[in-house]
Amino acid sequence: MTLENDFVDMITIRRARQDDKESIWRVHIRAIKEVCKSHYSKQEIQAWVGVLKPSRYEEAIRKGPFYLAAAGASILGFGNLNQENGEIEALYVDPDHVRRGVGIKILQALEKEAVDSGLKLLRITSSLNAVSFYEMAGYKPQRQKRWLLPSEMVGCVIMIKELI
Repeated sequence: MTLENDFVDMITIRRARQDDKESIWRVHIRAIKEVCKSHYSKQEIQAWVGVLKPSRYEEAIRKGPFYLAAAGASILGFGNLNQENGEIEALYVDPDHVRRGVGIKILQALEKEAVDSGLKLLRITSSLNAVSFYEMAGYKPQRQKRWLLPSEMVGCVIMIKELI
């Protein structure tokens, strides 16, 4: 077993709680600023992070499913599924843990929830930098889109996956 496999084995996936909002927010901000900078301008990133506040996660956590990946007390990433419209609304990984198996573990938990709730298709609006991650997980690009933020339009890709 490699060190990387040992790390993946240490990751636990759990439901988010309201008292996780601040940590989720910090992961979200860091992920956008550091991981997304390869595909977005400074202006786009500033507009994107400018709309985020810890209180933004309250309803998503309450409605669920909203999962965290954790190693001990550290939150490594998060993701949430809107079961009503069959959409993964967010999936972000702390930049220090990208490409270490965190994102796929969160995605698998969300997909299991989707299957268990009877969904046959999942949709995600992917940031440009995450398209290859979702393609490796079986998602297929459908079309490009511009996402409206208060002061910017940012590019993204609508992707879908048929569930078994």
